[in-house]
Amino acid sequence: MPRLFYGHITIGQMRLTYYRTGGEKPPVILLHGFSDNALCWNRVPLALEEEFDVILPDARGHGSSGIGPEGVGPEVQARDVETLIQTLDLTPPVVIGHSMGADVAARLAANRPDLVHGLVLEDPPWGDHLPLNHLDPQSPQYTQIRDDLLANRERSIDDLMALCQARHPTWDESERFQWAKAKHELRPEALNGWMEPRRPWREVVRALQCPGLLLTAAPERGGLITPEVAKEVATLWPHVQVVHFAEAGHSIHREAYRPYIQTVLRFLRKISA
Repeated sequence: MPRLFYGHITIGQMRLTYYRTGGEKPPVILLHGFSDNALCWNRVPLALEEEFDVILPDARGHGSSGIGPEGVGPEVQARDVETLIQTLDLTPPVVIGHSMGADVAARLAANRPDLVHGLVLEDPPWGDHLPLNHLDPQSPQYTQIRDDLLANRERSIDDLMALCQARHPTWDESERFQWAKAKHELRPEALNGWMEPRRPWREVVRALQCPGLLLTAAPERGGLITPEVAKEVATLWPHVQVVHFAEAGHSIHREAYRPYIQTVLRFLRKISA
């Protein structure tokens, strides 16, 4: 991990924390997925920081960031990143997001195209088939997910690291500690973000104007974006390139680290030239 500076901004009653590699370089913002934290990007900042100023915020309810009265949904998170860009006085960055973070990145770019130079979206939760998009707080499914989140907070870090190894045996062992720590830090209220109102994803994609990279994984390995959805995204967003990682599941940056980094760096260098 490169040397990271730690900072925070205040948004209303909420404190949003972030890490930053710094330097007079083009800015890149990394937005993590649900139940992760900023440091779960692990090796990715190391691969980018030589050429880019990498900023890694903890999303609301994750890591060291708080939860304000505004909610925790993707529209609120997109406004948080907008405020972060403006407060740090960044030139329009490339925003890279994984899962929930990819959805947030797209909403930011759709709402404020003037603030985003480009997008890298790693397996966003788009598609009518996904259960989280229909989560009912009265359902047994919601209760099960919430109970799992609470149980993880009671487990030791060592137990969570062992759980990570069992669930994700192909991940590099360096991923386990931050994955476990993120589960300890996750606030159960963050789950409520899935029930908050949001603009339909097709409408978001249709509004995107910047160049983009959509990274998809194998559905049989846990990838969320189906080939049908990827094709639809490419139709709605003419400026996107779709790259499929057939040997990876939902966490492409963990399961196919080297080809992921090569693909992302190629895109960043092209649009930053």
